Amino acid sequence: MTREYFTEEQQMDRLKSLLIVLPGFIIAGVVFGIGIYRQIVLDELWGDKPMSDTGLVVTAIIVLLFITGMFFLMRSSRLIVSVRSDGIWFRYPPIISKEKHLPRDTIASYEIRKYHAQREYGGRGIKQRRFRYGKAYTIAGNIGLQLILKDGKKILFGTRRPEALLRAMNKMMGGQEII
Repeated sequence: MTREYFTEEQQMDRLKSLLIVLPGFIIAGVVFGIGIYRQIVLDELWGDKPMSDTGLVVTAIIVLLFITGMFFLMRSSRLIVSVRSDGIWFRYPPIISKEKHLPRDTIASYEIRKYHAQREYGGRGIKQRRFRYGKAYTIAGNIGLQLILKDGKKILFGTRRPEALLRAMNKMMGGQEII
């Protein structure tokens, strides 16, 4: 029977996700609003290669729906990490809905470390950097659990509870701290 030592669920702050998406929504709304007003209301062609009126309205709707969809994707994204006696279990719904498992015996070393999401991984979310940094699953913050697997792959999980996660890793790995 597997024992659970630690579980953490992180979700992006509502205000932060709104601040990321809102400027794009406002800019797109203003630009397309001006274009639609000039082309449909004033009957002036808008741009060097103007679209049809229908094409302009449809494009505006698609762009605004895409930006709105990005907001809801960011709001619904969560990182769930569990340390159990048999390894680390994680998922990142809605992108990774099914729980993934990293068996304990595949972990060569681990440490809690500070990281720079943009510089090291190109931002937050599920990110892959092939050589130096490996793969990262992050939502917020700058502290994470860095794993180095026996096959040489690196995986980082962002955490807001580094001390509790380190204690759980020590328990899972048999009491010894590997750094």
